[in-house]
Amino acid sequence: MSDENVLLIYPPFQWGTKDLFCQPLGVLTLGAALKQAGIKTQVLDLAGEGWQPKKLARFIAEGDYTHVGTTVITPFRDLAYSILDIAKTINPDITTLVGGPHVSYNKDRVFSESPNIDIAVSGEAELDIAEIITNPKEKFYDLGFVKDLDQAPFPDRSYVRHIKYNQIAGIWMDDTASMNWARGCPWRKCRFCSRNELTMHYRTRSAEKIIEEIAIIQNEQKYRNLMVVDDSLRINSKFIKKVLRMKIKEGLDIPFWTLARADHIDEEGMKLMRRANAAGLQIGIESVVPRIIDSYRKFSGKPEEWINIVDNALNLAHKYDVISIGSFIVGGPTETEEEIQATIDYCRKSKVDIVQAFAFQYVVGSEFWKEARAKGLIKSDQIYPYNDKKYGTTEFTTEELLQKMQDAEHTINSPIKHPGRYVRLIRKFIKQKKRRVIFTNIFRLPLIIKRLLFEHPYDIMLDEHDG
Repeated sequence: MSDENVLLIYPPFQWGTKDLFCQPLGVLTLGAALKQAGIKTQVLDLAGEGWQPKKLARFIAEGDYTHVGTTVITPFRDLAYSILDIAKTINPDITTLVGGPHVSYNKDRVFSESPNIDIAVSGEAELDIAEIITNPKEKFYDLGFVKDLDQAPFPDRSYVRHIKYNQIAGIWMDDTASMNWARGCPWRKCRFCSRNELTMHYRTRSAEKIIEEIAIIQNEQKYRNLMVVDDSLRINSKFIKKVLRMKIKEGLDIPFWTLARADHIDEEGMKLMRRANAAGLQIGIESVVPRIIDSYRKFSGKPEEWINIVDNALNLAHKYDVISIGSFIVGGPTETEEEIQATIDYCRKSKVDIVQAFAFQYVVGSEFWKEARAKGLIKSDQIYPYNDKKYGTTEFTTEELLQKMQDAEHTINSPIKHPGRYVRLIRKFIKQKKRRVIFTNIFRLPLIIKRLLFEHPYDIMLDEHDG
């Protein structure tokens, strides 16, 4: 056993607020790697704990930690840096580390953002983290990505087993474990996304390793539900169909939810999904207007075909009783009010069960962000600004776009305007034969409706708009 005592922290988006969507696989995998190396380690998911700063300070003070590391996510970077401030206030000799997507996107500026960063790590660190802790040679590590995912340890969920992750879009999913079947986006061409900046190539784990981990989650750890948090599950691929068949053959009937592109869904794959006990699927619709889809570079085919692709995906989910959650963007560059309304109208009439709308943001590293920077529309320190009429790229102010986003969700998800949507949702729960989920969600229906109508996945970050 080494002398190091490491605390790894996944930050919340807001102090004192709980987010029970999914487990923080990054820090849980790093924790597993450190534990395997004989390094004393604790992992803390502040997003799941809902702690205030004073409680975290007491925890750090009582832990006698030599190292404190935190994930940094761009919209909530200031909160992550405040964790380092707390650690250094308690003990200036603590070695602080940062990693996560924000570090990878901002390699040249991360140290200027906080005076309390000792070591910054870009990329995937599970194969290197033990050496970084015990024998640091750099202040900045640029590691790239792990090519063979089977080399990485399984996430150590014992650190968060006391937290009941169980919510997606207001729906109660039961006690849920998260996992990856692959890393990286299989598309990486959408102009609003920063995945292409990371060049994190799409890599799958072996089917055998995936099935081994699912067996542990179901049979040893006794979870009741699974969230596959891949950027996009390629349901129409031979590999994913192989995994689904193996899950069925091994009798691993734990229900699961996942995300997928509409053009990566076919009937054979969806049929296997249902046989493998898929419960829900999130699909990025983004828009149904050909001009906007072409602008986003969302689809490799003719943009006029995108609406039919989305229709097919939602209809297949409906046919096989898989709950569908559709997300779309409000107010992309040059998008008109009529084009925004066209997507809203489509979602109202389609077979999608629940929708989530997002106001367009210039995400650092994305093509749209780079173009806006090159034109002088936004400043270099604006790394997540919302679209706004002052940039000349929309007819709306940021506040108006945010209001349109919320109005769209309220209109589409309204149980008063669309009661059939909730009847369909309950019918799917019944057909999936998940009694605990059925009765809990029926009991929680007023809360589900409240969250769908009056809440959003995270607070609006207007400071990003102001720069």
